[in-house]
Amino acid sequence: MKPIRVLVLGASVLAAVTLAVPALATPPGFAFLEVPAGARAAALGGAYASVAIGAEAAFWNPAGLAEFEGTQFAGTHAETYQHLRHDQVAVAGRLFGGGTAASLRAMYSEPIPERDDFGNLVGSFGAHDLEFLLGYGHKLAGGMSLGFTAQAVRERVADLAAGTWAIGAGLAWDPKIVPGSRASLSVHNVGPATHFTLEGDQGDRVKLPAAVQGGVSFRHAMFSDMKGLLALEARATQGRNVVMAVGAELDAPLGAAIRFGYRANDDITGWSAGAGWRTRSLTVDYAFVPSKLDLEDTHRFSLSAGF
Repeated sequence: MKPIRVLVLGASVLAAVTLAVPALATPPGFAFLEVPAGARAAALGGAYASVAIGAEAAFWNPAGLAEFEGTQFAGTHAETYQHLRHDQVAVAGRLFGGGTAASLRAMYSEPIPERDDFGNLVGSFGAHDLEFLLGYGHKLAGGMSLGFTAQAVRERVADLAAGTWAIGAGLAWDPKIVPGSRASLSVHNVGPATHFTLEGDQGDRVKLPAAVQGGVSFRHAMFSDMKGLLALEARATQGRNVVMAVGAELDAPLGAAIRFGYRANDDITGWSAGAGWRTRSLTVDYAFVPSKLDLEDTHRFSLSAGF
């Protein structure tokens, strides 16, 4: 099947899902899987599935694992709401004729005070969410790339825990007719629902935040040897609003970059901004993401390296 036909079919699927998702009113669990992975991605408003290449592509579009050489490491730390920590680590290398990656994503809390029915402090408890992921991407003919992921997901609150598995896939196309452009379509967190067991009884089903994300990005030479990036994407997640994201980046030849992102129809945040600095083998990124809600704004830091 020709690349353009694949992407037209994918766009049709995305449009169908975009219309169908709002009807699925039950919100999913495992919300930490929807936190944008990487400070650069967060600064671009989450318009990153058509941009990510290498280790970070494990979180966004595994097709991007086909587009790098050597070995890469990417890690992110974020201080989020109510003393929650959100961390991601990914390692990627070349294997089986393509790019492979292994990643760990976690959200965890500081000790939370536990009180009895009379309000007396009786101790503390913790909570954490974990995802282990394996990904593979392979380059095809005609500028196409294809990738897949497999995930194990676990959520725990105090002594209660629930776990499940999921899969994902992605396509990317670099059309020769528009140099510097890339089209992307990816599917995320597709797997069975799970449940917590409460005093021997099964609780309500907890669904995964299954999602489809698609869009395009454009890179172009700007003034004074600078390079510009513009990404336009949409993400449809089961039980949530369909979010439209726009991200822009200006990259200087010395390695400095500034970024801005905007998210439409997102209940939590509207805009974001950030900056980055890269050397030949090391990149440091920062993102500021303000909150629409009565919650703290977040600061995110990422470090990536290539060998």
